[in-house]
Amino acid sequence: FLDVFGRDFEEFVEVLLSSSSLLDRLETTGRLKTKTALDYNTVGYVARASGLKRDARQDFPNEFWRGINFKVPVFESGDVFARFMVRVEEVRQSIGIIKEALKQLPKGESVLSNQPIKFEEGAVAISIVEGWRGEIAHYVVAGKGNTLRRVKVRDASFLNWPTLPRAILNNIVPDFPL
Repeated sequence: FLDVFGRDFEEFVEVLLSSSSLLDRLETTGRLKTKTALDYNTVGYVARASGLKRDARQDFPNEFWRGINFKVPVFESGDVFARFMVRVEEVRQSIGIIKEALKQLPKGESVLSNQPIKFEEGAVAISIVEGWRGEIAHYVVAGKGNTLRRVKVRDASFLNWPTLPRAILNNIVPDFPL
């Protein structure tokens, strides 16, 4: 399936990249300079399209990601075309990640625990994962009786959306694909 999907995907990308009208709408549109992306602490594909090599899978790797080889695609122009190309490269990388993960699956039956997790009141957990828009952070504080006292989730959009006014400067709004 992955091989067929990969071939179909490459054909699709080739068609898109041969469309001069599409390229005209993407190239130089919505440019977010590296310094601005850094100043606003952007993450995910927005950061990577603006020259910042940020990816939670490499920046905060867990056991799974330490055993998987992949490259974080980074482009410099910061425009919509660069964001598009980050996505294209992410699909290519994902195919390789899935293939590598399947090869590493241990043989035998799955082992799942049905034991509840017990939390000590006041215990804190922080998790950072790479979502499809970028870094997602979770902060959890345990409450009394194995309850949650506080849960805070920060989505990548919280960091990336404030850059939108900077990216649309000097653009014609109908030509700006979000």
